[in-house]
Amino acid sequence: MRDPHSAIPEEATPALWRRYDNWRAERHLRFNEKHAGRLRSWRNRRGARRLVRIQVASLAVALIGAGMAFGTPWFVVPFILGLVGSLAVQYALRVVTGSVADTPVPALDEIQLAQRNSARSIGFFALYTLMFIPYAILMILGSRDSVSGDLVSGTGILQITLVVAAVVLPTMLTAWWMNDPDPEDLIGAEPPTPETDRTATAGTETEPTDTGRSHR
Repeated sequence: MRDPHSAIPEEATPALWRRYDNWRAERHLRFNEKHAGRLRSWRNRRGARRLVRIQVASLAVALIGAGMAFGTPWFVVPFILGLVGSLAVQYALRVVTGSVADTPVPALDEIQLAQRNSARSIGFFALYTLMFIPYAILMILGSRDSVSGDLVSGTGILQITLVVAAVVLPTMLTAWWMNDPDPEDLIGAEPPTPETDRTATAGTETEPTDTGRSHR
């Protein structure tokens, strides 16, 4: 569907952009089809919020490493661990939420579109707000006659960490807002068990008719 809140008329949207949007929608559908059977036990509110908490912990570890970058080369250990952990949890969150935060408009319904737009707005606000922190540090360092290389590199590491935190925030928000699935959907999505197959097969077998008995 087209975004009803878009200020750009549909006829004014370039054809190249529409084709790109449709390509992203097809990629989103392929992603969901590929991971349809994965992390099924996490696809509820409790599981999604548990992943969000793990994501917060991973970002906290990366932030600790960024703080250590101002004074010690050992910052690499917590920074890399936190960054890799954050990317891994981000992928799991995309699987659990159906990648709603990264999905183009044509592949979303109205509720998903509203959640995606709200999460992206908050993420954008967080991004440009957090960027004032490294900018302020650079302004302070610029007032000095000489600056240590560790301070400059530490500011860069801090900026990378804050950008990653702002980028993953929309997916975290959509996961936190996630509702429990409808039990009927879960029943319909469950794969048939051998017992179910045998029952269904037995149900299709019919008793021999009177005509059949007379022939025998």
